[in-house]
Amino acid sequence: MDEKTGHDELKAEIERKHFVRASLVAEQMGLPEEEVRDLRCKALGQMSVIYRNAHGTNKLAQQYGFSKEEVKQILEQFANKMQNEGNNKPLEPCYDYSTGKYLSFEEWRDHYLKIWDKITV
Repeated sequence: MDEKTGHDELKAEIERKHFVRASLVAEQMGLPEEEVRDLRCKALGQMSVIYRNAHGTNKLAQQYGFSKEEVKQILEQFANKMQNEGNNKPLEPCYDYSTGKYLSFEEWRDHYLKIWDKITV
């Protein structure tokens, strides 16, 4: 991938908030590890906070090499950032199919971390 095409593609993916794809493009471009990690954290946050997808979050964590403790910190930071920006909607209770209950993001995160080892990807 040539540099201009890569930067254009990366910019487009970030603008569309496709952070999983953006992190892959950044890695392929050979960007510094810190930039790739930042995009991976956004992808992980999006998968859990926005989509509430435990299996997807677990799969990304495995692919990115994040430990359970790192995931917990990333999710807390992502949620705090959203709250500080006044974007509370994704943090409000929504239906969780695995529990059959409406859970706030904090409750969902705690449940997700409890079942971390039981999730198969």
